[in-house]
Amino acid sequence: MNAATLSFDVFEFTGDNAQARLSLDDTGGVVKFTVDNVNPISDIRGVFFNILNDSLLSDLTVTGTSVTGFQFGPAGMVSDLGNGANITPKKFDAGVEIGTPGIGKDDIHSTMFTVSRSSGVALSLAQFVNQDFGLRLTSVGSDRTGSSKLVGTAPSQPVPEPGTMAATGLIVAGYGLLKKKVLKRGV
Repeated sequence: MNAATLSFDVFEFTGDNAQARLSLDDTGGVVKFTVDNVNPISDIRGVFFNILNDSLLSDLTVTGTSVTGFQFGPAGMVSDLGNGANITPKKFDAGVEIGTPGIGKDDIHSTMFTVSRSSGVALSLAQFVNQDFGLRLTSVGSDRTGSSKLVGTAPSQPVPEPGTMAATGLIVAGYGLLKKKVLKRGV
């Protein structure tokens, strides 16, 4: 398993001032999306993204408790999932609808879902580096009357999870100590 994370912020390009954090985690063949740190309080309605290899779009599927719909492709043409879950005029390769319109039935402040390949072939973070992402927020602000559309770009390099970095550090330190002992003995 290649444990790594892409984390980045998205900011409004239209509508009320807002921002949020997107994190994508490589969890062994599937990619877990997390949207949190939404500020100000808002209802998340849609997550939009591009993927490096457009030919994978027909093989993608999504699962998550707040997911109410999704559209993968046509590449560069997804902007409206219906029911207010839109990012128009921007266009993406894929979109995931979160919850329902308005805050009467649900009010989703953070969400998590996984994107995988329906063929069972592994999906990795490599498909998402340097790709554009969008987020549709409704019921924005303390009076809950605002609306916002946010965009951002994933970084070019995933960051290894802390456990992976610690293990790498221990291996490097152990190698250094072994080398020092070998040199001391004159071997």
